[in-house]
Amino acid sequence: MISVVLAVYNNESFVGEAIESILNQTFADFELIIINDGSTDSTDEVIQSFDDKRIRYYKQENKGVAAAKNAGMRLAKGDYITIHDSDDVSLPNRFERMMKGLESNDIGFVHCDMLLMTEKGKPFGYWQSNNIFPESMYTFFLNIGTPFNNPTIIFKKEAINGLLHDETVKVGSDTDLVLQIARECKSYHIAEPLYLYRRHQTNVTNNKDSEVLTRHVRKHLKDEDLNWIPAIDWNSPDGNALFIAKLVAGVALSRRWMLDDAILLFRDAIPLIRNKRDRDFFEGMKAIVEKDYQRAVNMFSKISERTHHVENYLGEAYLHLKKYDEAFLHFKKALSFKPDYEEPIHNLRALGLIKGLHAIDIRANRYK
Repeated sequence: MISVVLAVYNNESFVGEAIESILNQTFADFELIIINDGSTDSTDEVIQSFDDKRIRYYKQENKGVAAAKNAGMRLAKGDYITIHDSDDVSLPNRFERMMKGLESNDIGFVHCDMLLMTEKGKPFGYWQSNNIFPESMYTFFLNIGTPFNNPTIIFKKEAINGLLHDETVKVGSDTDLVLQIARECKSYHIAEPLYLYRRHQTNVTNNKDSEVLTRHVRKHLKDEDLNWIPAIDWNSPDGNALFIAKLVAGVALSRRWMLDDAILLFRDAIPLIRNKRDRDFFEGMKAIVEKDYQRAVNMFSKISERTHHVENYLGEAYLHLKKYDEAFLHFKKALSFKPDYEEPIHNLRALGLIKGLHAIDIRANRYK
């Protein structure tokens, strides 16, 4: 059985459509746990209008979306759990299609793509998801965020393993939870828009407070968290792994507009500088943060014995300068040093996309 957790607060306009889309699933073995987080509009009346034995309805005083989701998760009786947003819509066969992806014992959760729609329900975009190995999850999280469309995920309850949303995190509590789960188990991706995601002015992610928006990232920046960066050689005899990790994390955060946190990581790295080579690498990475890419090239080029990190970031500096041939050579060089280093692989993908995307699935072309 699937436990569907639907937390709702003052969403009288959309919650009915969300509930209807769940009740109309072709896969019928589920319970729908609705947590009304102290709504003051007619949300309660909309919910009460549905008469289905699979609905379990609870009310609580307003505690926030994370607390409401946690309340639903604690009540879940199913072997599988999905957390459905109260303003979104699931296509009728979503559960049926996604449950097939959970048949393998080594898969902890399944996720899919999303079609974006406006407040009035008109399509305006597509969010493609992606699979990622658990050991690569932290690096992706630092650079981009979550590789999944979080509301589409169906988890095996055993994969959640008792974890709950951090109720102190107002925005991104779902990403924080997914990060912890995805570092421990594999996922399965269905490249179909089985979930319709509604964007409107009351979405919690429209919050403009940077402290609120980035808190779920900041809580994962401790030295022990940096151990999750896979390309760092933590057993290196020269003992500069933490120095490199702080700079790699700092560059990643600077690209996500978390410049204050990037600066703090760079400051923490300064006492770890031991020689000229470290100093040149530090200055090169600092130049990337400052978007002075020619200076980055100059600093990295001073390093005679280059590692996979130096070659990759030298390639990135050239890529920013639109010197694609030079960038290509350095990405390949980085991979010759460390074949499982994912950053130059992603950069080769970016380089190819810049030159031109050729998708295998060309069905969209017929409508252009």
